Amino acid sequence: MNEVLQFLSANPTFYLATVEGTIPKVRPFGFVMDYQGKLYFCTSNKKNVYKQLAQNPYFEISTTSKEQEWLRLKGKAVFHSTKETKQAALAAAPFLSNLYSAEDPSFELFYMEEAEAVFYNRQGVVKTIRF
Repeated sequence: MNEVLQFLSANPTFYLATVEGTIPKVRPFGFVMDYQGKLYFCTSNKKNVYKQLAQNPYFEISTTSKEQEWLRLKGKAVFHSTKETKQAALAAAPFLSNLYSAEDPSFELFYMEEAEAVFYNRQGVVKTIRF
């Protein structure tokens, strides 16, 4: 998991895909953290991405490095929005305090289960990590 976190942190705009009905939806994300050994992301429960993950928790992330290596990460979202997880997110990414507070009921955090990360380069698959 640490290698995945390092890759996402080094390439801070990554794209998260969900499904709404049968239509794929993709949007940029920029927050990821390790909290208690799990990879966490955040959103607002007022956004469509939250509604889509609540309906179908499976999602995929992709991003590319300047070296033309990329990551495809898929898994299942498990929402875990406690005061402690919110405080950890705000400490990990102070820019989030412009949007949320630990008491904000719209601030949602979710971690990834059933995760599979596949790293690629121009020759193909470099490695696969499951966590």
